[in-house]
Amino acid sequence: MSTNLRIAKAYSILVAASILGHGLSMIKEMLSAGYFGVSKAMDSYYAALTIPNLVNAIVLSPFAIIFVPIFIKHRLEDKDAANRLVSIVSNFILLVLFGASIVVYAFAGRVIQYASPGLDAETASSAEKMLRIISLSMFFSGVVNVFAGILNAFEHFFWPAVSGMFITVCTILFILGFADKWGVFVVGWGLLAGTVLQALFLVPVARKYGFKHHGALDLGHPDIKRSLDLVFIFFLTGLVAGLTGVTNRFMASWLPGGSIAGLAYADKLVQVPMIIFSGSIASAIYPLFAAQAAENRIEDIKDTVSTSIRMAGFIFIPLGVIMMVLARPVIELLFQRGAFDAAATELTSKIFVCYAFQLFSNFAVVILARLLYAFQRLRSIFWIIALSVALNLVFNFVFMKLLDPPACGIALSTSVVSFIAAVLYFMALKRHISNLHGLAILKSLSRTAAVSLAAGSTVFLTYREVSGVFSGTVTHRILDLAAAAAAGLAVFLFLSYILRLEEFQKIYMLARTRFNRDTA
Repeated sequence: MSTNLRIAKAYSILVAASILGHGLSMIKEMLSAGYFGVSKAMDSYYAALTIPNLVNAIVLSPFAIIFVPIFIKHRLEDKDAANRLVSIVSNFILLVLFGASIVVYAFAGRVIQYASPGLDAETASSAEKMLRIISLSMFFSGVVNVFAGILNAFEHFFWPAVSGMFITVCTILFILGFADKWGVFVVGWGLLAGTVLQALFLVPVARKYGFKHHGALDLGHPDIKRSLDLVFIFFLTGLVAGLTGVTNRFMASWLPGGSIAGLAYADKLVQVPMIIFSGSIASAIYPLFAAQAAENRIEDIKDTVSTSIRMAGFIFIPLGVIMMVLARPVIELLFQRGAFDAAATELTSKIFVCYAFQLFSNFAVVILARLLYAFQRLRSIFWIIALSVALNLVFNFVFMKLLDPPACGIALSTSVVSFIAAVLYFMALKRHISNLHGLAILKSLSRTAAVSLAAGSTVFLTYREVSGVFSGTVTHRILDLAAAAAAGLAVFLFLSYILRLEEFQKIYMLARTRFNRDTA
């Protein structure tokens, strides 16, 4: 099977699973919003997640990026040796995470005090209790990520992708069954129970597809010793990268109650298309990027990077514009019920608009960073991430002063820094690979942006005309949003056709070829 077909097959599996998973996840978010709203209670939950997320990012990222490619190489030569190698690494990682879970549980109060010092006493106490509940999920999340990485190395993408639904389903059941008795803590219990079930599910699946676990802990293995320098740099990179989320939560803890929750709700909505598309293709493409880099197939890499960035712009730029225009009515439709009132909708929709600017640049960062990882240019990645963290801190201060509500400043800072990071990654990659078709990419993105603005104007005018024409039932509100989005999409496609945008022509020819093949 060709490289492009393998990417397409893996990508289609991951996208389908992501769409299903995020459909369920949206139900979970709607339930959480209805029961707890944008409140100090939800602030405590997201504050408690800050350090576990940081620890997992630091400890687990070297496994996926450094050791999975080594595992793939050994698997082709000696399957048992490959299993032993990845067992040694995973044993060490899981021991570290288990120890970290115990430490976080024991010192939960101190962790919250230093990570979110602006919380009032009641919210901080709630966050401490929440952190003790979810602390063990750090270990089980490690098990999940290790075995998901192994399955991806075997080119089995479906089960790792759908297994995340254990967390969603458990959280939904806990909210429906125990929210009135346990309050916001049901969200933490749902996370812990779902992570445990996800781990218990993936372990036998990995064994079924050929992985055999060894109890060895021999860190003197030659491949591990050769990778230690990379691991150290990667630990530093993960630490610095994780500081962005920690810094955002740290600064948000000083803002009015509900700001942390509003940032989290808006971020999750923006993350849906980003994870479905950019996250899925990154998971599918990285093992193949690693192979291309190892074989030094530079021309193939250049064409793939240029095409993927231009096609991403053609998808994400108009999508971002439409999402920004319809932010308020969409959030009102999804969340405004129960404890999530009109003020929560106002706050979340403004934050959402600021976050939506990063849709395209986030995809570009994912692709370019993965390629630099494949070339093992970790020092370049480290300095880009370090600069991004510093810029994020500066822009947070600036935008929080300029924007109202101040939480929007944190969201806009994230988007601006994402764009700067994309440019820096492209420049770093260009130092390693000459002629990355930068001018063609810039022309393509400029044309797409101009057409997207026209489409966004159409969405705005259409929604203004159709909203309120019918009674305000949920069905009619959905139809209003669908009509506005469809009008904008029609204008975008029409102008793309008239202006002969290359990306439109590629999609049109692909759809036409597939249609002719299906009807033949």
